[in-house]
Amino acid sequence: AERAHQNQVLLLKWSQLHRTIHDDVDDEDKDDDVNDLDEDPILETKTLRHQGGVNRVRVLQSHQTPLAATWADTGKVHIWDIKKLMESFETPGTQVPASVHQPLFTVASHGRTEGYAMDWSADGRLLTGDCGSKIFLTTRRNDTGASFVADRSAFRGHTASVEDLQWSPEEASVFASCSVDQTIKIWDVRAKSRGFALEVPNAHDADINVISWNRKARYLLASGGDNGDFKVWDMRKWTDASGRSTPAAEFKWHRGAITSIEWCPTDESVLAVSGADDQLTLWDLAVELDAEEEARHRDAMVGADGAKREVPPQLLFIHQGQSQIKELHWHPQIPGALASTAASGFNIFKTISV
Repeated sequence: AERAHQNQVLLLKWSQLHRTIHDDVDDEDKDDDVNDLDEDPILETKTLRHQGGVNRVRVLQSHQTPLAATWADTGKVHIWDIKKLMESFETPGTQVPASVHQPLFTVASHGRTEGYAMDWSADGRLLTGDCGSKIFLTTRRNDTGASFVADRSAFRGHTASVEDLQWSPEEASVFASCSVDQTIKIWDVRAKSRGFALEVPNAHDADINVISWNRKARYLLASGGDNGDFKVWDMRKWTDASGRSTPAAEFKWHRGAITSIEWCPTDESVLAVSGADDQLTLWDLAVELDAEEEARHRDAMVGADGAKREVPPQLLFIHQGQSQIKELHWHPQIPGALASTAASGFNIFKTISV
């Protein structure tokens, strides 16, 4: 917004989603679906007033105390209790108290340095990383969500902006970070030195924008770079015999910076990736082809310009139609469903590939 106090955070509820008129429908299903196409999807919204532009939002999904954290361009991170706003969706006409527009807590550890990196742990601890290379931990004092404490001592080790953070799905005290300094680092919050425990130097040849820790195969970490490539790392073996950083898999398909990456929560080998080339791609890293199938893939044609490109066999699906895709997320309850945000709006879709 033009003025800092005019910014807002939106809570959105979609319902009555169904096939669209652009979907292919089998002849035998046409009669059943024709009435559905006349129904419009329903979108309901609630708003929170926000001081400053919002760089990123992360939500702790908890039935008892759902919390949202917002990284502001003022250098502050605000924590909000969104339970009453969510409950108001279920009861039309509910009056939401004015107190919901005040954050429960504001993390001021970063001073005036803004940032983007942020991640919640399952037990309500919040990591935040800024453009000045520092990472801070904020801890909830109890399970009411009403009381937090922000550490004054930063985790130091990166030499440039921290772009993304991920808590380990297995070790409660461990987290990963990536940075413009082209490294991936592993940290343990119990370390008194506040230094990193492991490092992957020169993990990419450009800024590392995003990382995602596999929730099912917990030794796998995916990373996406500013040069359009993304890599999968086996954390049991970061380097080769000569000590060079060696990913388990590497793909250079996107022709723009990788803007978001996330492992599928229900299939350990499936990965979703979005890029500044306005593509959202789905990958299955478990796919292996025989010689005949590989030959067909080499002859594949991709692109409206007719340019021939070798299609990796692991590439399942390409979703297009949005411009400037910023984030994607798998639906936590509907297998295979994805939501993506872009300058052109939201897309929610589900393919037959996953």
